[in-house]
Amino acid sequence: MTTTTFIQQNLTANGFTKRNRKSRLFSQNLYQVDVEGEDGDHITFEVTADSYAEATATAERMAMDVMVDIQYVTVTSLD
Repeated sequence: MTTTTFIQQNLTANGFTKRNRKSRLFSQNLYQVDVEGEDGDHITFEVTADSYAEATATAERMAMDVMVDIQYVTVTSLD
């Protein structure tokens, strides 16, 4: 999923108007991340990220916050 934002500025000086337009494209994809723990724990997260690597890193941080010893991680794109 991508989001485009537009910014427009109108600057007026000495009777002249200058228009400045900028557009930015933001990409955020939705991923489902399944984390299997060494003690049989299973946690599923839904993460927005730009890549599989970023989604994996985010889910690993979230799993460590709830004190799960990670055995393996599975990432699936939901877009």
